[in-house]
Amino acid sequence: MRVRAAMGLCAAVVMLAACSSLPHKPLIPVPPLTLGEGWQRGGVTTPAVDGAPDSLRALKPVQWVRTSYRKSDLTVAVQLFGMPTEASAFEARQKWRNEGTTTAFHKGNVFVVCSSETVAMAGLLEFTRLVENEWLRGGR
Repeated sequence: MRVRAAMGLCAAVVMLAACSSLPHKPLIPVPPLTLGEGWQRGGVTTPAVDGAPDSLRALKPVQWVRTSYRKSDLTVAVQLFGMPTEASAFEARQKWRNEGTTTAFHKGNVFVVCSSETVAMAGLLEFTRLVENEWLRGGR
């Protein structure tokens, strides 16, 4: 009986050790193929986080996704950074410097940067609402 209990305990330890090496659920949902009325997704890349901008690297992002969306002759580049905590995503927003037609926000643990050379700021802000409401609303 003791041998059976010891074997059960060993099996439980091995299972727990195996579970601890399972990949973590990604913070950033897969980018949808379309957003709003007519925004079509381009390619998606997941660069290594050690190549993230300096201002973010210190906050230790755990995931980075880059993509773009196109609507007729308009294009918006989107970068999302999965941060370890919501506080670090908020801090990333505070430290980020918008340049030109760039806007940034955070939702939960995700810090988002949208930029465009072809979309005016008002249109870019509308696009960011699409990202927040359609893409990040809980992982479509």
